[in-house]
Amino acid sequence: MKITTGEEFALEKTLQELAKLVGGQLIGDESIVITETRSFEQAVKQSITFAIGEYVEHIALCQAGAVIVESEVKNAPMAQIVVDNAKAAFAQVLEVFHPPVIVPREVHSTAIIGKNVTLGKNVAIGAYCVINDNAVIGDNVTIRPYVYIGHNVRIGEDSDIYAGAIVHENCILGKRVVLRAKAVIGGEGFGFATENGIHTHIPQVGNVILEDDVEIGSCTTVDNATMGSTLVRRGTKIDNLVHLGHNVEIGEDCFLIAQVGIAGSTKCGNHVIFAGQTGCTGHITIGDNVQFAGKTGITGNVPSNSVMAGYPMRPHKEWLKLAAYENRLPEMVKTVKQLQKEIDALKAQLKES
Repeated sequence: MKITTGEEFALEKTLQELAKLVGGQLIGDESIVITETRSFEQAVKQSITFAIGEYVEHIALCQAGAVIVESEVKNAPMAQIVVDNAKAAFAQVLEVFHPPVIVPREVHSTAIIGKNVTLGKNVAIGAYCVINDNAVIGDNVTIRPYVYIGHNVRIGEDSDIYAGAIVHENCILGKRVVLRAKAVIGGEGFGFATENGIHTHIPQVGNVILEDDVEIGSCTTVDNATMGSTLVRRGTKIDNLVHLGHNVEIGEDCFLIAQVGIAGSTKCGNHVIFAGQTGCTGHITIGDNVQFAGKTGITGNVPSNSVMAGYPMRPHKEWLKLAAYENRLPEMVKTVKQLQKEIDALKAQLKES
């Protein structure tokens, strides 16, 4: 069997072609040939990268043949492509040099398909998948190996379900939903009634709804509702290792970063950012356009347009002040001890007089 090397698939693009692709203004030699994409730090002469923020200040140290920027950098040692959004433009270039793997549009012979399953046009169902009775799979859906799809599940067109993901019964996925490897949608919610120290499980009979353009990271779990639906609204992106409890509702275009945990029945507005390891109590309401710094402990309702940090949470500016004071505590303790000694000495003098 022949082993194919990456060199046989090498791509070459001139800067003129790349500038046209991203709709940018080219500054420099349009005939320069680019053969790969690299990070700013690892760039080489034949590569293209991008620079924003503090990286622009160090552009003279970059070894790339070309760099995508958001405004012209004077005296830069390489060619530049100027665009409105450098990160988005670089994403377009990445797709050119790293095209996605082509998945055969077929139902693998080892897949198990239940009764009354509806398969749309141009679907791909990988090896050892299980699709249970009455499931509806939309057009152009890709279901990769070892995926489990429960009874009565509906998956919208152009969705992509990665290896080992699980979608439990009655869940609904919108169009262009992405589930990364090992994600679990609609697992049993954590609900118990406790009496005399004995925990009795409460059946969780609801489902999960993921609206259009939602993405769920690897090993993330979204529990089904006790009744009704756990809901993630359109365009929200959820990182790996995130947990949403039963009956949680997340608004549109939110970001939930790794290791975020949100307890049951919390309602979250649109355009909210939960930075990594943020934890949220249950049965609260979070407004629109809220930002939580990493490791924030959310203990109550949060109004719209807030920026919060710390545990327990407080406004971010207040948290920064407290953090600064905390760093000065050792010095302050020494000062207090010295002052106490001086006070004691003064008291002794007063007694003697």
